[in-house]
Amino acid sequence: MKLRSLKVTLRIARRDALRAKGRSALVVAMVALPVLGVAGADVVYRSGQLTTSERTERLLGGADAYVTAYAPGSTVHQLPFAEDGAYAVAPRDGQAPTPEQARGATSIPADLLKELLPGSTLLPAGPGPTASAASREGLLQTDTAEADLADPAWKGRITLVEGRAPKGPHEAAVTRAFLDESGLGLGSTTTLKGLEKTPFTVTGVVERPGDLDKVEFVGRPGEVLAPLAALAPAAKAPIGGSEQAADKASWLVKLPSGKPLDWAGVQQLNQYGFTATSRTVALHPPAEAQVSYRAQKVSLSDSTRKNTAVVVATVAGMALLEVALLAGPAFAVGARRSRRQLALLAAGGGDRGHVAAVVLGGGLVLGVAGAAAGVLLGTGLVAALRPWIEETAGSRFGHFGLQASDLAAIGAVGLVTALLAAALPALQAARQSVTAGLNDRDTVKPPNRRTTALGIVLFVAGAATALLAVGTNDGTGRGIAVFAGLDKMTLMVLAGSAAAELGLLALTPLLIALCGRIARHLPLSGRLALRDSARHRGRTAPAIAAVMAAVAGSVAVGLYTASTEARDREAYRPHTPVNAVTLAVPAGDPQLPRLRSAVERDMPGLGERADLSQAFYSWCQGCSSAVTLKDSGGGFGRNSLVVGDAAVLHNAFDLRDPAADQALAAGKAVVFNASRIHDGKVVLQLTGGFTSAPQPGTNPGQDIKEIAVDAILVDNPAADRYGAAVIGAKAIESLGQGVSVRPVGAAWLPATVPDRRAQQRAVATADRLVPMAQLEVERGFQAKDDLPTLALTGFAALVVLGAACIATGLAAADSRRDQATLAAVGAPPGIRRRLSGVQCAVIAVLGAVLGTVNGFVPALALLKTRDIDYPGVTNPVVVPWGEIALTALVVPLLAGLLAGLFTRSRTPLTRRLG
Repeated sequence: MKLRSLKVTLRIARRDALRAKGRSALVVAMVALPVLGVAGADVVYRSGQLTTSERTERLLGGADAYVTAYAPGSTVHQLPFAEDGAYAVAPRDGQAPTPEQARGATSIPADLLKELLPGSTLLPAGPGPTASAASREGLLQTDTAEADLADPAWKGRITLVEGRAPKGPHEAAVTRAFLDESGLGLGSTTTLKGLEKTPFTVTGVVERPGDLDKVEFVGRPGEVLAPLAALAPAAKAPIGGSEQAADKASWLVKLPSGKPLDWAGVQQLNQYGFTATSRTVALHPPAEAQVSYRAQKVSLSDSTRKNTAVVVATVAGMALLEVALLAGPAFAVGARRSRRQLALLAAGGGDRGHVAAVVLGGGLVLGVAGAAAGVLLGTGLVAALRPWIEETAGSRFGHFGLQASDLAAIGAVGLVTALLAAALPALQAARQSVTAGLNDRDTVKPPNRRTTALGIVLFVAGAATALLAVGTNDGTGRGIAVFAGLDKMTLMVLAGSAAAELGLLALTPLLIALCGRIARHLPLSGRLALRDSARHRGRTAPAIAAVMAAVAGSVAVGLYTASTEARDREAYRPHTPVNAVTLAVPAGDPQLPRLRSAVERDMPGLGERADLSQAFYSWCQGCSSAVTLKDSGGGFGRNSLVVGDAAVLHNAFDLRDPAADQALAAGKAVVFNASRIHDGKVVLQLTGGFTSAPQPGTNPGQDIKEIAVDAILVDNPAADRYGAAVIGAKAIESLGQGVSVRPVGAAWLPATVPDRRAQQRAVATADRLVPMAQLEVERGFQAKDDLPTLALTGFAALVVLGAACIATGLAAADSRRDQATLAAVGAPPGIRRRLSGVQCAVIAVLGAVLGTVNGFVPALALLKTRDIDYPGVTNPVVVPWGEIALTALVVPLLAGLLAGLFTRSRTPLTRRLG
């Protein structure tokens, strides 16, 4: 076509778009909607990808290096960024260590590092122990750290976001999560358990840019970690729960001016057992040949990363297919509305190429507008929602990532798909009869049988390809890129899923025609809606396919995520029943009765209390040991052998068995594992002193007595994790031989998990009455934040609503003449609302149902990849019926309701031709 003819066709297309502003706006919305989603996702992804400079700043702050005493006495091999990979090689048996290894093993790491880096300043940067801090309600667990926030070395590693940096004695900064859980605010005072005499004033709120959810207390250097460490040796139990003293000391290092730490210097530190991430090395990495680090065997994190790549690639591929589908209905309606105009063009001497060019020109004009609007709106939406996105993801953006090439490619894809969507209507318009076009008549053709057969073949072949790609894979080639950074199995899953979706797309006209056949059984509104959808399949089918694609992606990721969570939940092994509240004190502590009452007062609604006791064997004055069960394997419970009554079975073991209660009352032991009971008896072991004086190089024997007692078996694997056996106090005391019973705590099993603030109050009370007491609440498996699944479900719901409502709007614009005819013959005003509502619901329901079916194909294939990466591990398949019902039933009904509510009941009468 000549350039002049092209200009004419584009001018006609532009004028037609401006003349029908409503329809053009809907077309632009159809194109812009998926582009908006993809562009927004790209901006979020690029913003979360840290550059080397940003990674360096988050790790080093303003310092020159971050050094860790990784393995003193060994030689370390690392990547330029030590956090990306490092391992230690120790001297082999019989092999003399190198001088560097020997010095590293015998030196104090900080002193040795100062010698190796003369003139440098070391700022301790390792994590402190987990401690208990005073909250408004009691005590809460918090991580601890020390930092001089006024020192530029910490800028970027820890960010002050509110208030001021601590600068006076016993001032501290805390994270926002600390304030939220504690109920405190700026200016409040708090104390750390063990350091109650030195309260801290909260002067600032800080955050670690890569971990916004961290509960952390940051004190000034020398005021937190050293005092807590000094308390640890004096305490038999952890200072505030679980003590996580840093096994590997770390430092921020400020080097003398003009003396950077290069790769040779890093390798020198490796010889002494240090890892080091240097700013100079990070920004100017060495050649690969100079790096001695070699990748070790594949870890579980590697497998998880590969599975994530498969999920992302599959969903991204289905999303690109969705872009092409969403634009179809708009151009089909546009060609129908312009049918008379195109016929006039043909009657005036235009050939088929000119007619097709006008329709394609409309696709070009509106495609450019839609793609540009989608990119701009997607970028603007991310900018507006940036704080919420960062807080939900738990990490700050490194920068606002506007990758021009990505956004241009996304816009180009939107434009190309708009042209592709306009291609079929253009071909149909070029082939239409001039007479039929001038009379504005349309002909209804039955679904093509070849297309239907092709759809069946594509769906079956695609599903088989996706499933067999995983089922016949033995794990070889995983992670080896074949095309576009994807491995062979990922490509096969992606291709099979796309083929299955295209197969369902080809079957859509047949399904619409079948729906049209059942229209005779429906009321007037439903009958008209179904017949109109069946008559204009070129408008309806693409809209249904767009909904199908969105729902398929949501179902695929939802099914995969739910099944993965079920696997993790099944692998979770609690040490007490879920919701159980367990109080433990040193055996025989006289404050226990008072403490039990205080806990019940601070945590109301705990229900029945079970008193826990333990059996002890005294073999001399002041000498005793716990009575154990022979071959108990130590058990997973707090005590392998628990002494108590039926309430202990109920609360500490979640076991309600009348036979077990009766056996316990009769003096028998209740055992939960068949391997521990023989001939109706279990053997108790009483361990006494050494039978001989200890000698160097030998293990002295101990005086062990064994007593058999009657027992009953209750085969319960869950209870077996909590303890080996339960026996009554009277049965133990009747043994004599120096055996006695001492109370060690209590257990409650409330119907619902207690409130965290109530737990803080109880922990504070326990700390005041019995400093060595421990109060724990088993909250069960805690699912990880499922932001991707929620985002995909929300996006799918948005597309279902948007595609269905926009397609309904196009249908309403396309059928105004029919609606005017209905009004002219006396149809009630509400018929138009009901017609729009039913049309919208039909599109949404059919698309959602087909999408649900299609979503199972990639999901099942993706789930099979776990069998390859985790052989021998149970990998259940769990269907998230709630999410599926939301996208397949609730959202379509909502779409129909909204379409009916926002449609005008009355329409002006228009002149009818013919």
